[in-house]
Amino acid sequence: MMMEIMRVVEQMDVETRRVQDRKLTARQLRARQREERRMEQALMEVAWSRLC
Repeated sequence: MMMEIMRVVEQMDVETRRVQDRKLTARQLRARQREERRMEQALMEVAWSRLC
C-alpha cells in the first residue's frame, strides 16, 4: 500500500513538472496544485485508515 502511495505521489510530481513546462497561468497552476494536495491528502487518509 505504501509503495502504491509513493508511486502515485511520484507520478504527481512528474505531472506537476509537465504542467509547469506548459507555462500555465498562475491561477491555473495554483488550481492544479490545490487538486494535487487534495489527492495526496485523500491517499494519506486511506493509508492511515488501513494502518489503524
